[in-house]
Amino acid sequence: MATRSRHTDGYTIIEALIGITILTMVTLALFAVMTANLTTLFQSRARGIALAIAQEKIENLKNLPYDSLATQTGTIYPAGAIADNETIVRNGLTFKVHTDIRYVDNTYDGNAAGTIQGRPADLYSYDYKKVTIQISTPTGSAQLAELSSDIAAKAAETAGNTGVLLIKAINAAGNPVEGAMVQITNTNPNPDVAITTTTDIQGQVIIPKLPPDTNPGYHVTVSKAGYSSDQTYTIDAQHPTPSNPDFAMLAQQITTKTFAIDQLANLSLNITDQAGNPIASQSVSIHGQKLTNNTPAAYKISQTANTDTQGLVQFNLIDWDSYSISIPGYTILSTSPLAPITVAPNALVTASVIAATSPTLFPIITSVTPVNSTPSASVPIDITGSNFNGSSTLLLRRTGDPDRSAISVAYTSPDTLSGTFDLSTANGSYDLLITTSGRTTTQKNAVVVSP
Repeated sequence: MATRSRHTDGYTIIEALIGITILTMVTLALFAVMTANLTTLFQSRARGIALAIAQEKIENLKNLPYDSLATQTGTIYPAGAIADNETIVRNGLTFKVHTDIRYVDNTYDGNAAGTIQGRPADLYSYDYKKVTIQISTPTGSAQLAELSSDIAAKAAETAGNTGVLLIKAINAAGNPVEGAMVQITNTNPNPDVAITTTTDIQGQVIIPKLPPDTNPGYHVTVSKAGYSSDQTYTIDAQHPTPSNPDFAMLAQQITTKTFAIDQLANLSLNITDQAGNPIASQSVSIHGQKLTNNTPAAYKISQTANTDTQGLVQFNLIDWDSYSISIPGYTILSTSPLAPITVAPNALVTASVIAATSPTLFPIITSVTPVNSTPSASVPIDITGSNFNGSSTLLLRRTGDPDRSAISVAYTSPDTLSGTFDLSTANGSYDLLITTSGRTTTQKNAVVVSP
């Protein structure tokens, strides 16, 4: 009698699962390849259509009269009817079209800035026009095509009753700022001047053929994302004597205006009393030194904020400048660093402020000289401020180092004090303590000693 096998042909569950997994992985890989191919095909089709649109736009613009080659808000005055930005639907696809038309100054006959050696400043900095068409996706996230073409007038440039405006954008170091937005307006001419453009790699914008205006009607604003802004100011009740007023434009002359912008910064203040306790829920005001109006003084940056429970207050996105501090009901005894506090572009500056309720007899420190020293047996330190007297004492203190009292103290006036210190073995940053009639004020990090 034959024995019947216990095993039958077929797949176990594990084998089936392995097969399904492999099949799934192969299918997903094929799907990814197909998706990538379709995306590439779509992008290639979109770029082809975008290029055709750009070529079509260029040819249409070439057929227009030369004087009408100007966009609605571009750099050419008077403004034209050509849209700066428009949306075009072609073959079921949507495209964002940007048209830029601007004058080009051929350097053969000099330039408006007069910076070409051996060539004069060119009063007629509009040798021809450059048309640029940029085609992108509807969101502007990807550029699909860009075409440019130079278009010249049929007649040579001739003198006219117009002026040239040269705008320069620089940063805090005096270097050019590329890509800054420049807005130029004037409602006196007819039509109005309303130009929006950006600075080139040299931080410049040159606008020729502007109508003259003997009144200070030209207004300019320069800005950039993440940067401070700068502008001219109209003479009005708020700005009777502006620091940088709107300006006139004379025919056959180049008017040059320079504007300074740089990255915004932040200032954090730690406010305590003379005993080191935080001054909480207290309003604190700061203002820079830059003015928008001369008389009366109007500061470009003037802000007020309240301290938190720890005595901290933050001023965000402010211009680079030197900032003075005031606290209503309090007298500031010292600040570290000393006020006015310098805030550099793109910086986060942290400063400590010691204040006492007003009026106060505590010593007030406004300056310490020098702030840096080398080790020496006799280092004079001069202090200015107020509430000093002939019995005032001076002390330098650093954690881990013995206190260093002044060898001698010279009292000149209630506002001036000086002391001589033995710093022959000193090294590091020292706080300065001034005591007058039992009241002590500390100037943190007053003197740094290094070999």
